[in-house]
Amino acid sequence: MLIDIASQFAAWMGRSGAPRGWLAGILLFAVPAAGAGEGPIPVNLALQWKPQSQFAGYYLARDKGYYREVGVAVSFLHANTDRGSLQMLSAGEAQLATAALSDALLLAPRLVQIAQLLRRDSNLIIGWKDMGIEQVKDLDGKPVSYWQGVSTTFEAFFKLHDIHPIAIPQYYSINLFLERGVAACAAKEYNDLHRLWQAGIDLEQVTVFKIRDYGLGFPEDGLYAEADWADRHADLLAPLRQATLKGWRYAQAHPEEAIAVVMAEARQARIPTNLPHEQWMLRNVLEAIFVPGEDPGVAGSLSESDFHTATGILQSAGLLAEPPDFARFAPLEAEAP
Repeated sequence: MLIDIASQFAAWMGRSGAPRGWLAGILLFAVPAAGAGEGPIPVNLALQWKPQSQFAGYYLARDKGYYREVGVAVSFLHANTDRGSLQMLSAGEAQLATAALSDALLLAPRLVQIAQLLRRDSNLIIGWKDMGIEQVKDLDGKPVSYWQGVSTTFEAFFKLHDIHPIAIPQYYSINLFLERGVAACAAKEYNDLHRLWQAGIDLEQVTVFKIRDYGLGFPEDGLYAEADWADRHADLLAPLRQATLKGWRYAQAHPEEAIAVVMAEARQARIPTNLPHEQWMLRNVLEAIFVPGEDPGVAGSLSESDFHTATGILQSAGLLAEPPDFARFAPLEAEAP
């Protein structure tokens, strides 16, 4: 825009007969030197799914200017059934991504964790009782739908219990399960369990397996970067964590505003949802980030014990050959006093 204005001004000055040297001096003064006054670094953040309350704190950190305060201008990319957040990160389409800890560990040491947001597991498998799903072993040989590409925790669950379901891809919703196209489906406690209730299904009709009750209760969503990007921007990692947590704390203090932002994002993306569902999700996600009874100061951090529990389980399931170095995977934890 500045170049266009300068060009127009030059044309006018040429017609007026003003000295060219004077014009050059004005233009030299008007055009800033390269690199002067650099703005925030543009960053694409890939989120695991389409707009919903699972990401409210990120939206607010952007809208309230918390990311810009630390020198980053964040734009969001939303994953879909064809491209996951870690795929977009690996392809260079995004510089940051949210992902479950179990999925991120499989890509270490290429990934570095910036923050561990959801500090407890919310994964479920829900099965129809009238289709014979009463116990874990009943899943063996049955059609079970679960998310592809973000299924590490479920794969570990099946392997550790020697279960071999007929794996069916699960896409945007649990509609296939509701239509009884599968005997069981993957679900999130903060999301699909409520969708089930909204669809008019009583919990007496289904068996709910909480994955954390079967030895896989390690943290879920975190914020990640490619290791080389993290190395080049090491001074940004802690500020990014703090800006993100600031967004989530704002959501906790202003839930109605947070929901309004989520609903606006969903409408813009033409994602069907409803206010009660997003309210349910936000309450549950906030309780997984700021766990009741925990020291508030641990929010956003990954404990070394949780890290070793997760890597040990993935190794036992044959999904992880070699655990990454904790200090390399979570450098902000290694730096903590």
